[in-house]
Amino acid sequence: MTRMDEIVLKIEEIRQLMHGLMDNKALLTDPELVALSQKLDGLLNEYNKLTCRKI
Repeated sequence: MTRMDEIVLKIEEIRQLMHGLMDNKALLTDPELVALSQKLDGLLNEYNKLTCRKI
């Protein structure tokens, strides 16, 4: 499995976790949601860097 594949799987995993938490949290600013969002941002940035290198 390539690094790109690993990132895509992790992005999907975190996205699903966030959707589940959003159903259970009163505020989108909940620290747990914010932490997941930041982790997702980092993975998306890494994914973007990898895709830019392939061009």
